[in-house]
Amino acid sequence: MTFFQKIDDKKEWQDLLDKILFKTFFHNLEWEEFLEKEFKWLKFKRYLWRDQALLSLAQVKIFGKEKLVSHPFCEYGGLLPLAEQIAGDNFQQDLFREFESPLRVNFHPQILKFFNVTSSTRPGLVDSEIDTYFIEDYHRKTVGQIWDSFRETLRHSIKKAQNRGLEIEKCEKEKDLRSFYNLYIKKAKIHRVPAYPFSFLQFFWRSPDGEIILAKHNGRVIAGSCFLFYNKFIHYFLNASNDKYKNFYPNHLILWTQIQKYVGRNFEVFDLGGTGRNSLLEIFKSGWGTKKYPIFELSNFSKEKSFRKSKLRDIFALLPDFLIKKLSSYLLKYKL
Repeated sequence: MTFFQKIDDKKEWQDLLDKILFKTFFHNLEWEEFLEKEFKWLKFKRYLWRDQALLSLAQVKIFGKEKLVSHPFCEYGGLLPLAEQIAGDNFQQDLFREFESPLRVNFHPQILKFFNVTSSTRPGLVDSEIDTYFIEDYHRKTVGQIWDSFRETLRHSIKKAQNRGLEIEKCEKEKDLRSFYNLYIKKAKIHRVPAYPFSFLQFFWRSPDGEIILAKHNGRVIAGSCFLFYNKFIHYFLNASNDKYKNFYPNHLILWTQIQKYVGRNFEVFDLGGTGRNSLLEIFKSGWGTKKYPIFELSNFSKEKSFRKSKLRDIFALLPDFLIKKLSSYLLKYKL
């Protein structure tokens, strides 16, 4: 007997999504259809579980073998709650009984509240070794309170950025968006990871729930950041900068400008996004008066053979930018 009802009708799925108690920017039909169009190797399967939750799984084939991931290209996957209380034990048992293919489901910290579980009480729920950083009670704080919560070295860096006379503005032209994307490609090359295609930035840029904010020096784009808005959350999702201007701290000033801009509105959490443990970004994000939350997952496969651990990364770092743009759309599936 299956407890996962497959939903193929998109109108029915949308009707169910409209009843969800919490979802992120990425949990919508428009984004999933965009990904299916962008990547021929990806197809979504959608399920209703016991009338309590929705689960959307991206089906990916790697070397002829199927893998199911919820949700690709963001820190947070399913489950999407339809009920205030979800039977976590039952879900875990049903999940691994239903799906034989290698599978991974990541959990947004907010979704775990509907499970009322921790890793200690649910042995199958494991730490993904990725943490996310929240400025909590954001809607109740003043600019001064947030500023005082910052690490002293961070405040110093922001002041230095302010003294550089940088222009912080919303991206309005596709030419500027492409300049930002070229900076992002160079960062992907430095970190030796496949890059998202330019169409990703176009999607965020055109979305009413997304903003691309740029830092300019003498009219030239030297940094940019992407912010996504959902369910009283602001999500700092993607950023890049020109290393020649790293001492200008442009991304610091972009983030601080956005934090000030939305203070006093209805956003309860400013989410600085997921970051792997022991990284420089971990140090950066912890300095903004944030609270750290581990991202938990249910998984039945090892990550040991992922692209991040492959020696091919060293070759990838030597490629010219145009080849990184061309190859990344294919290589991204090995990053999942």
